[in-house]
Amino acid sequence: MTNPYDDLAADYDEDIYPLNEREFVEPTVEAIAQLTPGRTILELAVGTGRIAIPLAKRGFQVTGIDISPAMLQQLKQKAGEHLVETIAGDMSQIQLNREFDLAYLVFNGITYLLTLEEQVACFKNAASHLRSGGVFIVETFIPRVDQILKDDTAPYALEEEYVGFDKYDRMKQLLTSYQFDLSKEHPSSFQTTHRYVWPSELELMGQLAGFEKLTEWGSWEGEPLTQDSDNVIMIWRKR
Repeated sequence: MTNPYDDLAADYDEDIYPLNEREFVEPTVEAIAQLTPGRTILELAVGTGRIAIPLAKRGFQVTGIDISPAMLQQLKQKAGEHLVETIAGDMSQIQLNREFDLAYLVFNGITYLLTLEEQVACFKNAASHLRSGGVFIVETFIPRVDQILKDDTAPYALEEEYVGFDKYDRMKQLLTSYQFDLSKEHPSSFQTTHRYVWPSELELMGQLAGFEKLTEWGSWEGEPLTQDSDNVIMIWRKR
């Protein structure tokens, strides 16, 4: 089956999360480097290597898993790609039969799994790949249900050259994100579907997987999580 992220791979870094923008990369890399208790790191949903490659350049042994061959192909075209071991597979099921010091799943990666069962399985799979005392980090957006206007639609970007909005299915806890780039002669658009997760759900998933929660942040700079936070970052340790 074709993975929906295959279609986004070629434009992912440039149009979605610019690789050269500090706000998307450096704070994340710095925090992960500080949190890991050792040198071996596993990234779930590694994508184009936006975070994995900078970590590898710092001397960490990084392995990245992704279900999208096209995303991994983009990673392999970058400088430093040879420093990252890449493996194609489902992050909720794949077994590498080895353990790491730290595993992370950032930038909404948990929401790519569209059922609660898959998300819980992903947590448990992460735990199975960590040494005792290993650290697991998850970052995802906090649902914008307070911004829903009508027809279960919540706009989050209304600019001259860019429009974005989410369409919520609150019964199934799914949303489809629509994005439109109007900056070029031929406008482009794409959409992705996510199962959004509340912070309380993340906490419970961590408990079910055998993790002890260390802390929670509202940003990679370590700001506290509040009701005004756009994102949640939770950090656990394997018991």
